[in-house]
Amino acid sequence: MSDQILIRFLGAGLIDVGGDDAKLAKLTETASDLAATLKKMPSKTSQFALIAFDPASPEEDPVITEVCDALRKRWPTYINTFSGTPMMVLRALLLDALVQAASDERVGIAFVASARNVLPFIEAGNEQKIWVEAVLEIESRVDARAEAEWATPDTINAPDLNYSALPAVELSAQALTIDTESLTANLHAAAAPSGVGQNKNRYWSHNDPQNWATDFGRLAAKAIAEAIDAASEDAQGTPVDISGPLKALSQAVATHVADTLRLVSASTAGLQRRTNLIWWKETLYSPSARVSYRALPVSTVGALMAFDLYQQVPSFSPVSVAAFLSETILSLASVDPEKKQTIRELVGEAVESAELSPLRVVARKLVPQLNGRGPILGLLAEQQGKFAIDDAQFREKVGVPAEAVLTIPEWAAWIFRELQAARATQEVVKAKKPGSKA
Repeated sequence: MSDQILIRFLGAGLIDVGGDDAKLAKLTETASDLAATLKKMPSKTSQFALIAFDPASPEEDPVITEVCDALRKRWPTYINTFSGTPMMVLRALLLDALVQAASDERVGIAFVASARNVLPFIEAGNEQKIWVEAVLEIESRVDARAEAEWATPDTINAPDLNYSALPAVELSAQALTIDTESLTANLHAAAAPSGVGQNKNRYWSHNDPQNWATDFGRLAAKAIAEAIDAASEDAQGTPVDISGPLKALSQAVATHVADTLRLVSASTAGLQRRTNLIWWKETLYSPSARVSYRALPVSTVGALMAFDLYQQVPSFSPVSVAAFLSETILSLASVDPEKKQTIRELVGEAVESAELSPLRVVARKLVPQLNGRGPILGLLAEQQGKFAIDDAQFREKVGVPAEAVLTIPEWAAWIFRELQAARATQEVVKAKKPGSKA
């Protein structure tokens, strides 16, 4: 669909270039330039999206200025074709750029998160079908990757042991050479008292055969053993050192076991993550505030649970995780599933709540200080202890009316999506730093 965004806006009569293919080509080139900017600076994804979504976006927003500058580089005389600031054209360029840049699925996370939060509160008119199809296409691709990362495989294929057997060790030894002369003399002595050996038999065989046999066996055995021992000492070979092969084998086995354990750990990470989340849901205990959620104000608990869930899951998480968050919140008896509050009230409480201090700290790390429109996390980051903007400023900053209403589960899902989006685009920036020339 990414190649058809501008065409679809043209087809719906939302923009008009007078049938001039050259003008359409300039718009297409501009969209590609903006997509390249997004890929280099993915943290701009939410800013681009929040302006692109809203037909009432302010013309003085920095994103609009950036798009105008990009269009002017490709089409210096565009102002002669359109009267005033062509907001619909600029927003179509932004959507086209967002869809192109979403080929990086981490940028896709931020785009879909912004769309899921904001679009229900914006009158899209004839644009709605285009938006819906773009969001669903990108969301399905991102969700497929998340499901794969969370899945537990049916089988785990361990790597082969990387070890090459060493050549056989050759043992060298001298042949046994027995001193037959000495052995013969000793055997003669063992046979009769008249022998010339050192150890003589004490008996004659014909006088006392029984005792003679006893002496002969003892003395003959001793003579033979001594002859063999002496020969063995002379033929003793050089000792063989096999410590090297044994060390190589032990290292290969240790590496194989470590690789296998890492593979098992990675393959079962999704299962372990689900187990941890079930434990979290059952205990209803906040690891950040170190208190039971049941002890917290209803207006605070949603945002805090969103923050705690964000801390436990990776940036790529299935859409069902937001549903899991909602069901966990609804398990609290204090939460009325039908009660709604204005988004301005919810943001004000999030700015002032002591329990949400960890959320505000993370918001300041994730979201840069913005001059124009941005996510609600930006308000949490810049408002220090007191929420002091009026409804008109809120609409301009966030892109939705201050009087828009949300249930506590909906508010929690909003904060969770923004946290996921901000972290995903931060990870893109960090991943590019090692090879960056900037």
